[in-house]
Amino acid sequence: MAKDEINEVPDAAARRSWKQDPEAVRENILQTARSVFVAHGLSGAKMDEIAARTRTSKRMIYYYFGDKEGLYRAVLEDAYARMRRAEDDLDLGRLHPVEALRQLTEFTFDHHNRERDFVRLVMVENIHEGRHMSKSEMISGQNSSAIRLLEEIYKRGCDEGLFRSGLTALELHWHISALAIFNVSNRATFSNIFGSALFEPKGQDMLRRHTGDMVLRFVMKPGLSPEDAERRPQTRPRKIDPGIYRFLEVLEAQKASLTAGTTLEARRVLYNSIARNLRLPTPPNIETDSEHWIDSPGGPVRVRIFRHQSKGPQPALVYLHGGGFTMGSPESHWDITARLASWTRQTVISVDYALAPEHPCPAALEQTLSVLGWTRDRASDLGVDATRIAVGGDGAGGNLAAATAMICRDKNVPLCAQLLIYPICDFDLSRPSCLQNGEGPLLRVDEINAMASAYCPDTERQRSDPLVAPLLAPSHGRLPPAFIALAANDPMRDSGAAYAAALKTAGVAVTVDEGDGLVHDYLRAQSQCALAEDKLRIMSDWLYEVFRMADGGA
Repeated sequence: MAKDEINEVPDAAARRSWKQDPEAVRENILQTARSVFVAHGLSGAKMDEIAARTRTSKRMIYYYFGDKEGLYRAVLEDAYARMRRAEDDLDLGRLHPVEALRQLTEFTFDHHNRERDFVRLVMVENIHEGRHMSKSEMISGQNSSAIRLLEEIYKRGCDEGLFRSGLTALELHWHISALAIFNVSNRATFSNIFGSALFEPKGQDMLRRHTGDMVLRFVMKPGLSPEDAERRPQTRPRKIDPGIYRFLEVLEAQKASLTAGTTLEARRVLYNSIARNLRLPTPPNIETDSEHWIDSPGGPVRVRIFRHQSKGPQPALVYLHGGGFTMGSPESHWDITARLASWTRQTVISVDYALAPEHPCPAALEQTLSVLGWTRDRASDLGVDATRIAVGGDGAGGNLAAATAMICRDKNVPLCAQLLIYPICDFDLSRPSCLQNGEGPLLRVDEINAMASAYCPDTERQRSDPLVAPLLAPSHGRLPPAFIALAANDPMRDSGAAYAAALKTAGVAVTVDEGDGLVHDYLRAQSQCALAEDKLRIMSDWLYEVFRMADGGA
């Protein structure tokens, strides 16, 4: 074999292997294009040059990115995403607000100094008046997470009496960015005029510290120094996962049409519409088309079936969606039920129960009980195992699931498990979690008052009826094993925690997930928050194991 042929064979094999990894192809194109756009700008960059410097063809570049502007926009999105991921890794929520603001400021200074291509891309986009990034929802969401991070730090500093009021996170972001970007953008001209001492390692270390000092002294209350403030004892800060902030930005954009006069019916339509717009792909092993109408004392009720494609009788979960008793549907919580069915290899029966205030308590409970009875009676037709049925729900649905489990206990109707996700177990709003998280995000204390009144207008009953507030039950014994998923930044966190404690005291097997970094309703954020999906997998693993043990450990 000739020398050229000997050299060609492994290269060809490597190319074939590499082309089988589309993510590697895409990444190679992005990084090559980034260097070309940095060097020549958008107008001067040539697709032929980018293709020649990658390990792929120009045709493949068009396949992945459409055209040169699409590729340029993807490079911008990638550059901002890398910076925001690096910010996420700082874990600033655990730090004193003064130290958190210093770290964020100095990180930005170092990031721009280290990733000078990022600054040059920003300069290129400014030449084009920002018109390409304005077309990218991804960049908008990424940068809004940075503003929300600053808002959280600034609010904590104000709450502790350290930062002066009247500023905004956007102003702080401007000041931090201005200092960090100038250090790179004007380096050549500054050095030529004044010398390069400030851009040597010693000078950069000094400027980094100066930048942190300037931002802090701008923010601190008169008479306070950063050094004094850093030594003060602090309250435990709230830590919210950055993915939640990204979800909130998307959610707020979708809710832009809401006004104070928007009717409840219109809000319900929008709620379902937003869920449909944000819906993730349904797992391919799940069938979702089957719907049934079931008669009940609370009126006819629709259910949607999410069934795993495996053969034979499956365990079943009767699921009650969240939505504050007043909105939501099986379709609004599709991402949750479809994944529970997929990851647990089960059938999920999602209940479209009657909503308040038109149908106050006990209509939804009556319908749920009828669905459970129908599931047992039709087990063979549905392909489910009548001995392995559980009940679950999130938020208001968690309340209904807990109450349903108590009714089934009292009627000697066996259930395998109860999956309670950030459940509303009573309406005591004086607990610390309500005070700490009264303004949300995603659920506020005033909204809890409104939903309680809609679901049960009798306030005395709210404080005494265990079917309205399951925590108030005289006994929690003999209930099925429970998984209780809390959210650390949920006003109703302590309600769910108190219910978990009551179950444990009564001898019920309870697994609790504290939900660090999360908020009420976090499972709706799976499209933006990887931690939310991780938590749903934990719940699925628990439910799978409960069902397995109920089947004799097979």
